[in-house]
Amino acid sequence: MKRLLLLSSLLFATAAEAQSPRRVPLTGYVDRSGNVVEPATWEAGSPLFQGDWVAIWRGGKAGYLNLRTRATTGLRFDGVADASYDRALFSHGPEPVLVGDKWGYADETGRIVIAPGFAGAGSYDADGLAIVQIRNPSGFGLSSGMIDRNGRIVVEPRYDIIRPFRGASLTGVSRAGRFGAIDRTGKEVIPLRFGGIGAFAVNGLAPATISGGYNYNSSGRWGYVDRTGRFVIPERFSYAGNFTGDRADGGLDAPAGLARVGLGSGEIAYIDATGRVVTRFAPGVNAWGVSANGLVRFQDQGTARYGFADAKTGAIVIPARFSQVGGFDQHGLAAAKEGDQAGFIRVDGQWAFPPRFSSASDFDTRGHAQVVENDRSELIDRNGNVVATLTHGERFFYQGSDFAAFRVFPGREDAPTQRFGGWSLDTTLYAVPETPSLMPTPLGSIRLGFATDDGLVRWRIETEGWEVRVVNEEGPAVEPDITRQNRLTDLPKDVDALIALFARQTEGRPEFSIATTLPGATAQATQAERAGRIAANRTRYLAQLHASSPDLRHALAAMRSRIADQFGKLSGTPCMPPQCVY
Repeated sequence: MKRLLLLSSLLFATAAEAQSPRRVPLTGYVDRSGNVVEPATWEAGSPLFQGDWVAIWRGGKAGYLNLRTRATTGLRFDGVADASYDRALFSHGPEPVLVGDKWGYADETGRIVIAPGFAGAGSYDADGLAIVQIRNPSGFGLSSGMIDRNGRIVVEPRYDIIRPFRGASLTGVSRAGRFGAIDRTGKEVIPLRFGGIGAFAVNGLAPATISGGYNYNSSGRWGYVDRTGRFVIPERFSYAGNFTGDRADGGLDAPAGLARVGLGSGEIAYIDATGRVVTRFAPGVNAWGVSANGLVRFQDQGTARYGFADAKTGAIVIPARFSQVGGFDQHGLAAAKEGDQAGFIRVDGQWAFPPRFSSASDFDTRGHAQVVENDRSELIDRNGNVVATLTHGERFFYQGSDFAAFRVFPGREDAPTQRFGGWSLDTTLYAVPETPSLMPTPLGSIRLGFATDDGLVRWRIETEGWEVRVVNEEGPAVEPDITRQNRLTDLPKDVDALIALFARQTEGRPEFSIATTLPGATAQATQAERAGRIAANRTRYLAQLHASSPDLRHALAAMRSRIADQFGKLSGTPCMPPQCVY
């Protein structure tokens, strides 16, 4: 299968486009402790990014903001270029800004350093070049070229498609559906006679085709050309990947010095710069994504299960028994899912610690992995310890930053945690549904929480949408042994009723009991030991609950007030449609 690797167009977001007559979510940012560092006040903001800078929009204007230093360009532009998971804003020079209907460039202070004059403008790469676009004289379509950091035209805007050099001496360009390559002066070194050309690697080779193209139905074959445009590896592959291993070109699809190709028989293989097949995978095995330890993930297309193989020999190292797998990090851990449980495996295929998550991402360079546990999104370390609970739907995976974005509905802003003695009132912002609905349903929660002094028993009352739950947990916070809960249609009328309900739960009323079974004799013995401690101290736990009743009374009043703010009309009960209108 062939992928279009050339930059066919530049897409930019403007402040006007970020606004909409329908109610849109607001964007804010948190750090890796889950703390809000930038409140949700922006009408739009970079969702995925590297580093500390993000693009922001509000009130019809746009700019850039540094989440660490608080430096900002100010909201003085009509549009800006968005960030990306594979590059950091301002890492290679000024960034694009829109003034009126023309694009130029501004530095970190917001000062215009290249006057607006382009129909489109891309960010600078490490070579100090940026792709810009001008309108064609006919008024239809755009033509792309390149400028340097002084705004000087280096490549005349005369191409439909142009890709960044990314350190290479040549890059692919296209006009009228045919592809060739130019050097850094803009000279056409390879004539535009190809159906497609990929990225040039250090070895001077790039995948190319004359007989085929980038459409999925193409029956043409791919080979590799040198810097003169001569085929040094003939067109004989159904697919031909880059030798670069550049993340922007799809990640490290093959070991260093090799390229991933599709053979005529439908098999996947790795070849060297001479075209010799180094690794050949069995038919029906689709392999991609080489980890630092030399293992490549593969899928058995007969069973749709995943495993790992040696990238140099093709030998199966971990059989295909997983429903999902990630890639191994430098410490030899990879995310994997077997059945309904996800966790992390070692290079021998064994679990590094018991899988307990519904989903898991790979560990990033900061030693964190994002997981979902008991419907909670969390960051964990390599020992499985919870580093932070992410209450706003943040996404740290796939980006190398200490910060992540979250989105909330306008007018539903978070409030800081309030404490009432041992009770704390936490409000969680609403998650944003991927697909708009005619009747938006709040997905966040408001929670009152209290933990006993040894942390083995925790009580809480919380809302989820229009539902109220009273929950009693026993066991360690990361994995309680017993969870008892009661779903209510109303908030408790008074503190005594709430304490009585918690007391019945603590006594183990069967209608409220949900026991969790931990695997292994050691874990079961630990669970039994905890249960014994809880049973022996049950009276003391209830005494703590009763002693906190004055604090609980004030906390419940604050909770009712907060629900009233978020849900609208309220008389002790979250209002239900159609009384509430959103």
